[in-house]
Amino acid sequence: MAKLSERKKEILKEVIARFIQSAEPVSSHNIAENSGIALSSATIRKEMSELEDMGLLTHPHTSAGRIPSDRGYRFFVDNFIKGPAGLKKPEELNLPQIKFDIDKDMEMETILQKSSEHLSRITNYLSMVVAPEVHHSRFRHVEILRIGSNSLLIVLITDNGKVYKRNLIVEGMYNTLDFQSVSNMLNQQLRDKNISEIELKNLKVTENNAYLITLIKKILDVIRDCFAETLVYNRIFISGTSSVINHPDFIDLKKIQKILSIIENEYLLMNIMLDFPEEEGQEIIIKIGSEIFEEGPDDFSLVASKYRIYEHATGTIGILGPKRMDYFKVINIIGSFVKNLKTVLS
Repeated sequence: MAKLSERKKEILKEVIARFIQSAEPVSSHNIAENSGIALSSATIRKEMSELEDMGLLTHPHTSAGRIPSDRGYRFFVDNFIKGPAGLKKPEELNLPQIKFDIDKDMEMETILQKSSEHLSRITNYLSMVVAPEVHHSRFRHVEILRIGSNSLLIVLITDNGKVYKRNLIVEGMYNTLDFQSVSNMLNQQLRDKNISEIELKNLKVTENNAYLITLIKKILDVIRDCFAETLVYNRIFISGTSSVINHPDFIDLKKIQKILSIIENEYLLMNIMLDFPEEEGQEIIIKIGSEIFEEGPDDFSLVASKYRIYEHATGTIGILGPKRMDYFKVINIIGSFVKNLKTVLS
């Protein structure tokens, strides 16, 4: 593609910005009357025609106005959104507050589901959160508390600060000293061990404490069960189906049916969310139209980012919406959201 003149760049930017705002084809008269571009309608029309010949604009058959092509959106994103000449500064965006009702004591799945729901509400698009792979948690400390005649409360703390509390029913004549002995043994011998590798055979149990082996086995089972709940990788949490299909871009019934078939295919959405590298210095990935699906509708854009917790676990957050989405706003929301989620999960 030939290099664009500054005039063409300004007109292209104006067309796309106005189409994003209105969802209506943009005419040369509209730009001449309502923008700061000091050119006649005829001159702007000629430039828009040349931009169409270059594959950056197109127009519906029923309208004299132009709309962006996929190539036009790509140029817009690379040069005006991700590049140094952004359309707006973050403080001018009036972004919604990124606050949501989650805390560190919630289970991982609850946190990610609530995150997806909140992200959909504030963007009005389809939100997707892929759970991180958490399989390196290490044992830090365990407390064994008696709360009834045969009822225990097991409190497990891992190296990433996660606290698990579980009830356990035990049989046998154990006393408080027995529970303290088991607690001391586990804390001394298991500290910093990978929880997935903890086994009874790796513990040194003295002959005097042999009668505690059954109790120890039950407590180890609880510890492993707690850890297993964090293994939610290859889980995707999706929200906002009704929001995305209500956009004017998707009023055609056949188009809606195709979109719904995509949204209901969690395996496909998972693949597109994982199908980009985590490159240094590239925090946000944007895919437009046919860049997303090998086969399927080309009406979407995807804005996605990796997020990292515990230094070694990586997940993905993404927004799927019409190509006419407010890219700069979505990028800033995802950036803020990733920081908040990392704080909660870490």
